[in-house]
Amino acid sequence: MKTIRGKYKQGDKVWLHHTQEQGIVIDFVDMFMLKVDLGGLVVPVFIEDLEFYQNQDNKQEVISTTKIVLTEAELYFEKYGQEVATGFYLSFLPIQPAEGAAFFEMILVNDTNDDIQFDIQLLLNNEVYMHLKSKLARRYIYKMGDLAYDELNENPEIIVKIDHRSHPLLKLEKRLKIKPKTFFKDLSSTPILQTSCYNYKLGFFVETAQLTHQPITITTGLTRTMERRIQENFKPPVVRKHEYFYIPDVIDLHIENLIDRHQGMTNAEIITIQLNTFKYSLEDAIVHRLEKLTVIHGIGTGRLRQEIFEILKQIPAVRSFKNEHHYRYGFGATEIFFR
Repeated sequence: MKTIRGKYKQGDKVWLHHTQEQGIVIDFVDMFMLKVDLGGLVVPVFIEDLEFYQNQDNKQEVISTTKIVLTEAELYFEKYGQEVATGFYLSFLPIQPAEGAAFFEMILVNDTNDDIQFDIQLLLNNEVYMHLKSKLARRYIYKMGDLAYDELNENPEIIVKIDHRSHPLLKLEKRLKIKPKTFFKDLSSTPILQTSCYNYKLGFFVETAQLTHQPITITTGLTRTMERRIQENFKPPVVRKHEYFYIPDVIDLHIENLIDRHQGMTNAEIITIQLNTFKYSLEDAIVHRLEKLTVIHGIGTGRLRQEIFEILKQIPAVRSFKNEHHYRYGFGATEIFFR
């Protein structure tokens, strides 16, 4: 049986200081960290953040009476008259596969009543590793991708920019440097996900200063942009299939709708991002029991469409799919029907 520093061994019951939870030692990462099972959720924990569980038997529960005042939330509610919830989060969900190395699933959580537009960059050793730009509905999540345990040692830094969809002066910007030593200290329940993750609370919107008036030259491009935005504002409202989650039944996989600055990327890099987005959307549609999902993949060389077909053939929940002429998308979309 493995032991570490002559103190802990596999099967020991331990107590996590920062989360106030009981766990069981199941394995060891290195001489400074071990893996602890918290009722089915396996997380890495530093040795100094643990003690044997029996030391907690005689401790009295301390109840805090400190009143927490969310000043930002109250000001937001007073100005915009909307119910304010808990804000925006970056959540890291530990994943322990049956085979292969463990990793974190990175998730952006919008636990507010506002639809947003976000721009997120993940830097490793000061180089851009991931750049995502998309829309995110209120009370919903966006799965950004995976972060390996080893990548926590590559000076990960995340730059987050969030814009309000209706109020152009409401913005939130955050720059986070993730340090392995402190990363594992905040394992808590995540809004919407309803599971334990390592969470970074980004906060609320702040109002930016009003821009000074500048003369505007009306060009052809500006006219087209204004016309397009007017058409978007008059789209019929989307029927929400769940009172808490908004699951879109149409997804557009054109790369310019998924990330910013895609120029210079190889075809392999582009199709990888497109397929990952498709898999996440397909998973959401199945979990939330949508009747149909429409995927806009375009015509092009047909490679993306064929890759989507191969994935759909392996999913038991898919009853059928068809790529016929659509009145809006031509032959550039596939309709998927679920059981």
